[in-house]
Formats: sequence, C-alpha cells, structure tokens
Amino acid sequence: MTRGYRWPVGSGSSGTTTNMSITATPTVSRLHYQEHVKLLNAFAWAGERLGLDLGSLDPDSIVRAARRQTGLHDLGDESFLAPMRRIAQGVARQEGTTALARVIMRQSWLLAVKSRLQREAWLADHPQIHHQRIERPIFVLGFPRTGTTVLQNLLSLDPRRRGLNFWELTLPVPVHEDRDVDREQRRRATSWMLKAAYQLAPEMARVHFIDVDTVEECWPLFALTFSVLNWDLQSGIDGWGEYLMHDHDMFAPYRDYRTSLKMLVERNPCEQLVLKCPEHLFFIDALLAAFPDACIVQTHRDPYAVIGSYCSLMSMQWRNLYGRIDRERIGSHMQKRLHDGVSRAMAARDAAADESRFFDVRFHDLVKDQKAVVDQIAEHFDLDLAPDHAEAVATYLGNERADARGKHKYDPGLFGLDRDEVHEQYADYIERFGIQT
Repeated sequence: MTRGYRWPVGSGSSGTTTNMSITATPTVSRLHYQEHVKLLNAFAWAGERLGLDLGSLDPDSIVRAARRQTGLHDLGDESFLAPMRRIAQGVARQEGTTALARVIMRQSWLLAVKSRLQREAWLADHPQIHHQRIERPIFVLGFPRTGTTVLQNLLSLDPRRRGLNFWELTLPVPVHEDRDVDREQRRRATSWMLKAAYQLAPEMARVHFIDVDTVEECWPLFALTFSVLNWDLQSGIDGWGEYLMHDHDMFAPYRDYRTSLKMLVERNPCEQLVLKCPEHLFFIDALLAAFPDACIVQTHRDPYAVIGSYCSLMSMQWRNLYGRIDRERIGSHMQKRLHDGVSRAMAARDAAADESRFFDVRFHDLVKDQKAVVDQIAEHFDLDLAPDHAEAVATYLGNERADARGKHKYDPGLFGLDRDEVHEQYADYIERFGIQT
C-alpha cells in the first residue's frame, strides 16, 4: 500500500509554530483506559491474583516459555540477558503499571526471545546470510514530526532502495522457505497484532497511521538484544534510558542489528536500505562503528513543536502502561530525553572523522520543496535516482494519508511545555543547525 502526504509542492509554508495553542479537542484527549480496556485489565489483575504467569516479567520464566514454545534452545550471544534483567528490575520499581500492561510487556518480551531463537536457527540453516553485504545504508535520523517519514518514503521510491515494512520489523525471522508463502504468513500474523494495538489506541490512525505494509522505524530489531531506548520514550521506566546511554555497551547491539538486516535483505533483496529511527540519534558512534559507510540524513525542526507532537504520540503508550495519561510527567520526561538525543548526536558528530557522512534537512525547507531536498540528498551522497523518480515523488505526495498534516491536534502547553524554556534549553542545537522557531 502506497501512502502519501498531500503536501503542497512549492508551498511557502515554513513549518514554524508561531501559534501552537489549539482550540480543537486534542487528538489524544482520552486520559484513561476505555471501558473495554478496563475490563481486560480486570481480567489480567484476576489472573495475577490466581498465580498465573500471564504478566510475569521474570526473565528466566520468559526464556523457558520461549524455548518451550519454539522447541529451540540456542540463543546465540546471551549478553542480552543483562539488559533484560535490568529493565525487569526497572518495571518492578516503577509505580502504577497495570496488570494489563504487564501482560502486554510479557508477550512483547516473549516475542523478542522467540525471534532470537528463531533467528539463530535460521542463520544456522542459511549460513550464506553472514556473507550478505549491507552497503552504504541511508539512515534518516530525527524525531517524529521532523519529516523523517516522508523522506524515508521518497528515498525508497527508487526500485534499487527500500525501507523495512512493519510486518518484517515485527516478525523479522522467515517462517517458510517459499518467499511468497513466508511473506503472507508473517503479514497475516502481524495484521492481528496491529488490530489489537488499534483497539488499545484508536487515535493512532490520525497521529501516525500504520498498516502491515507501511515503512516504519527499525527500533523493533533492537528488541532481540533488549537494548531499546524506545521503551524509555514509551514509559519513562525508572533508570532505563540512563542505563542504555551511560552504562550499557551499545556497540554489541548494533552489530546484532546488522545481522538482522543481513537476514532481511537476503530474504527481500535490494541494493541499498533506507532506514529511520529516532533512537539512532542517541548512538551515532555505535551506528558508525557498525556501518562506517553509512549515509546519514538528520532532520531538524523547532524543538517546541517536536516535543509537543511527540508527547501526544507517546502519551498513548504511557496510557497503555499506566492506565492513565499524566501529561506534565510526559512533557518533562520528553523535554529532557529529546535534549539528550540532540546533545549526544552533536557530540558524536563532532567526534566523527568524516562530516561528509552527514546531510542536514531543515523542516521548513522540506515543507517548501520535497523534491528539491531529495535531489540535494542524492547529490551529496552521489546516489543515482531512477529516470521516473520525479514522477514517482509527485504521485506519492498527491496521495492523501490517514494521518495527513493537520489531522493530529495537540497543544504543547497541556504537557507543561513552555516555549521560551524549551528554546533556551535547546539553544545550542537551534543555533548550530539554523532552525526556525
């Protein structure tokens, strides 16, 4: 399914936020579980009282269940167990997590361990995957609402390049030797997971529409190493982000991530991957160690607008975890954590040997002329574009999507964000990249 943006090509819109307050009801206005979700939570709570393991986050229990359900034993490098135990401890210390959230987390962690077992078995049966080359991958780095999605999709329009679809990120390991059968089985299973997610957060369709075939962020591949910063952004789990940034070796997870990419490319070949994920901003040093020939596109926008939009997006995940949305807590966490991201990115870029590995895109330039920005990226990295690329770009941009600009309503002030305070905190970032505020 192709989805587009219906951005007015050549429009003079700058993407600035001169009046961010809104009068319309915010898209994410429900602060508590819906009634049917409350009922599910009650069942989960009853299961815990009966001593069932539905919401047990004990790592040993999850590993045993994964081995039992797959019939597999080899986990490969078991260093992932250390961060797995660390996040389990963080959740145990965190106040307010619901019984339903613990069930969801157990299933998510169980899927990660099962995927790891299945990947090791698939690699053993298909050793040629280790020789698969990942050449000059394009990484689009930036926080949501900075143009990362449109850039990833526009760069992927060339038939030699591709992003990663939601279904293959969610279930990364092949399940059948026949490629067509494998694809449909994994798409079908992912579709059921996605339907369940929309039941918990129906607003997602307007905030960030996802279906099984949309090209999405690649952070789920890091779940196989339990080194996922997105889990911090989704929850503010006690100490988790600080652990990954300061006490955990992220170079190993990036090597593991590269192995998963090799498997995905061997299964669905392309000449060049186009990847995106905000988490890469935090770990550019590890990314470049794993992909020294990477082409890095970093997007930039007024952080006040970005944080407000991101708070709205992630508040649905916080509601899933805690049964309620504490807007000011989310705003405080996001303001700090996104500042960590851009600060770490600037430091990593200062330390990088080759600044030509990077190309910066300002949001107002992207809104003004998307094709021109893509052409500039192609020229900077010496990328060939197909003869009909301009036509493909125009077609993509002309297709309206479910979460088109303007459909997501949010107010940064509801999350306790102050424009002047944010701009002062992010002053070095704003000045360095010439960001309009």
